Amino acid sequence: MSIRFDTKQVSLFAIFILLTLTLTLNHAYATTIAVGSNPTDVTFDSHLNEVFVSNYDSGSGNTVSVISDAANTVTEIITVGSGPAGIAFDSNKGEVFVANNVSGTVSVVSG
Repeated sequence: MSIRFDTKQVSLFAIFILLTLTLTLNHAYATTIAVGSNPTDVTFDSHLNEVFVSNYDSGSGNTVSVISDAANTVTEIITVGSGPAGIAFDSNKGEVFVANNVSGTVSVVSG
């Protein structure tokens, strides 16, 4: 049994890892932001610099937390269907789509 590596792909991958580590080490910092219970998925609106987090079965209902990227604080909590799991942002429409696992629905949140 032999293993063959494409040296160009391995080299590019190594450069990518090195560049990623360098950028991470130069700009590494961590901020913890409290959101609802059981956060499951995250999406980002680059136009408004907002982060959306789906909170599966959170204590105050099934919600999406909206975080201001500039202030690193929760600015809004939006109630959606039961069991919000997947979440995606449509930049063309400025809408967030939340897949509600338990209720079998999709909630559409306009920005």
